[in-house]
Amino acid sequence: MDSIAAHIEYEKMQSGIIFGSLQALSWLIFLFGAVNLINTTLSNQMSRKRENSILRSVGLTRKQLCWMSVTEGMCHALFASLTVLLLGLPLSMSVCEEVSKKSFAGAVVPYRFPFLQMGLFLLVLFGMEVVLSVWMVRRQKKQSLVEQMRATG
Repeated sequence: MDSIAAHIEYEKMQSGIIFGSLQALSWLIFLFGAVNLINTTLSNQMSRKRENSILRSVGLTRKQLCWMSVTEGMCHALFASLTVLLLGLPLSMSVCEEVSKKSFAGAVVPYRFPFLQMGLFLLVLFGMEVVLSVWMVRRQKKQSLVEQMRATG
């Protein structure tokens, strides 16, 4: 016969496995998003190489180019953050409600906002945008203006 303690221990173990699986899935989605962010930012910068060299040829300084690149990256990161909050928050709240109803016999478990994970997401998002933008400007700095315009023409 099963004792209540054994049954509780089994339920805790099963809940831990489910929670760990969902946590792993969450980290995979986070990593996929970070790789996608790098890809998007770099492809945007590469496609705008000719535009940047033309702007520099008519008087844009390297400092202004860096500022423009970082500002565009920050706007991209801000838009991504707002999208995550406006779409992800209501979606996660409704998923939490539905899953808790099915898992706990109709009882609704209150939603807890993941402040730590969201803070990490925002830190990585904004940090990567700054680093990638500055890196691209420094990379362009190694080539002369004429070389940049020839390479992209």
